[in-house]
Amino acid sequence: MSKENEGITLKEQLKKLAVKSMYGYQTVLLIGLGRRLEIFNYLYEKAKSSSSGEKVNSVSFTLEELSEKLNLDLKYLDGWVHMALECGLFKIDESQERCVKTAPHIYELLVDQDGMFYMGSMLGVFYLMAPFQDTIYENFKTGKTENILETPIEAYREGQRASGRITSINERLFAKYCKDDRKKLMKQGAAILEVGCGYGFTLEIWAKKYKKVNYVGIDIDPNGIAHAKELVKKNDWSDRIDVSEIPLEEYVKNTNTKFDMVILNEVLHEMPPDDSYRKGVFENIYTLLKDDGIFMVTESIIPDTFAPKKGFLLYEVAHKWLEVAFGSKFYDEKGFRELVDATPFKSVELIRERGNYFWAIRK
Repeated sequence: MSKENEGITLKEQLKKLAVKSMYGYQTVLLIGLGRRLEIFNYLYEKAKSSSSGEKVNSVSFTLEELSEKLNLDLKYLDGWVHMALECGLFKIDESQERCVKTAPHIYELLVDQDGMFYMGSMLGVFYLMAPFQDTIYENFKTGKTENILETPIEAYREGQRASGRITSINERLFAKYCKDDRKKLMKQGAAILEVGCGYGFTLEIWAKKYKKVNYVGIDIDPNGIAHAKELVKKNDWSDRIDVSEIPLEEYVKNTNTKFDMVILNEVLHEMPPDDSYRKGVFENIYTLLKDDGIFMVTESIIPDTFAPKKGFLLYEVAHKWLEVAFGSKFYDEKGFRELVDATPFKSVELIRERGNYFWAIRK
């Protein structure tokens, strides 16, 4: 027996592995299904409509209410809610008869889509990856990779929504550590380009925060662009936001616009893995950026599998594992700096606060 196993009883290991794994697995299933059935979205809208501007920490509901509002079967709801109670997502609301409410912190984690601690989208991605297990199994045998743009729309959109959550956090880091750049974006006529804007979730965050900015989003995914255009229309942003289905290499040939900021949000790893291609992407962005502009890159920093572990890496490693099937290539910190050093850019800084970070790259 190895020293690291000394003192660990079978009972303790059973509790650690079997019981915790069972609760964790069931929790992901419950969250994923609840999101698809619009239950968590309903609770979010209910909380917003009844808050009267006050901070919300919990929201209550009955099975009959969900059944009526969402047209769901009571028997299935009873089973779902009972398991959710067992897994700690909800608790009995004793102030009303046969009523349930979100357990402590669950409102912030799974319901409040605007909150900084919201992680419903990320868990939704895990749930939606389950049907791909047969494909992943075959790819283990063959080494084949899939085209990420052929992912079912629901799953791809959910992944993009999760990336949008990262944007919300990193915008706050940007405002805190890049104050001069932020001042530029507060002025009338400032310009942002997002390369790989996808479904527009990142665009939405920046457009709401910086109301004077002219925003351009480009992508090669027609489904994403269609959704982004709907967001623009819904928010009446057509006078200052333009989204187009066009590759970067074509866009750079057809515009004379220079941008105060260029954003690459969780897109680099999905590009062809050849460094010479990625170097070309950076060179095109260099051309589009103003001399005093900032190129903001958000990318998971993932060390080598056998590198000494220096901290909490669950989210980064999960990102790597989720995208193995798409042939995604990530960088560790040293590798990313080497990529930037091979381009015309002169400055690269890692802006980091606890587990959140982005790269600030300049001419």
